[in-house]
Amino acid sequence: MATIQLSPNIIQSLSILSADANAMQRVEKYLKRLASQIKNDEKETISKEEVLLGIDRGLKEMKQRRATGKKAKTLEELIDEL
Repeated sequence: MATIQLSPNIIQSLSILSADANAMQRVEKYLKRLASQIKNDEKETISKEEVLLGIDRGLKEMKQRRATGKKAKTLEELIDEL
């Protein structure tokens, strides 16, 4: 992970807030929440390759089902599994 330089504005703001313990707790809470949101956003992103692999897998399964005559599960059966 690359080290970044904090902008002078951020450093100045933090130095002003550092005298107030309550303000620093709020800053810490905000930074944790922001980091968590960014982490969750990264997890939810699906790459183009993953999408294409999923489509490919589904098409191959469909082709195999047609060739063998095997029926796929109904939507109701899939819901019941949940």
